[in-house]
Amino acid sequence: MVTVRLRFFPWGETVAPGFLVLRGGGPRLLRQPVLVGLLEHPREGRWLIDTGLHPCLAHLGFPLNLFVRLGRLALPAGPPPVQDLAGVFLSHFHLDHGAGLAGLQPKVLITSREGYESSRLGGELHPGWSQSLWPAGLFERTRWLENFSRSSHGPVTGFDLFDDGSVLAVSLPGHSHGHYGLLCQTERGRVFFIADACGVSQVLTRGVKQRAPSWIATDRRAEQRTQAWLRNLIHWCWLVPSHCPRAYLAVR
Repeated sequence: MVTVRLRFFPWGETVAPGFLVLRGGGPRLLRQPVLVGLLEHPREGRWLIDTGLHPCLAHLGFPLNLFVRLGRLALPAGPPPVQDLAGVFLSHFHLDHGAGLAGLQPKVLITSREGYESSRLGGELHPGWSQSLWPAGLFERTRWLENFSRSSHGPVTGFDLFDDGSVLAVSLPGHSHGHYGLLCQTERGRVFFIADACGVSQVLTRGVKQRAPSWIATDRRAEQRTQAWLRNLIHWCWLVPSHCPRAYLAVR
């Protein structure tokens, strides 16, 4: 089986009172990384998984600037410092995952057509996204997940990004429209980047209840079903949520 190299690193940070993020979280501040993945395929080259935050968020008008201030987002100096990218995979259309598109100007973007169409509803500032973050000309360089062939690995079925089973884009409904994770066959085993399917790993491993992620979910019942399904995979693969301070350390 073809395997890929994969590591994660934080690109930006969110800071929020624990009780706003987790039920019973208490008064302490909870610092959560905004994770970006770097995937290296032996034939298809280097791909970025999401883009993290970007300093442009502070200069794109009052609504986005207010969001940065209220969310106490720690913005990086620019897009992730990666070179020779073949493309970018965008898990879903929320600004902490796709703001860096403007700085990266990827040659190819792979994402969900459903997510893209949803992001265009509601005018200039859609919940969690702004059309100003979408670079001019990117639509023509975008490949839609829904057009890829499907494949399965064990209990997981998804869209086969490279037609060799090494990376499957898996629908994880609930958090947003067109929300996907990536199941990767790596040199060290199966790694499943689950994006914002849950806020932190303890939601899956210990049954901790989350607050803020569920408040903004497009479908809370679907989110709960997705989390229940992911719990069955805990001993089958390594699950990496986008904002878990611990989960990515073993695979970074």
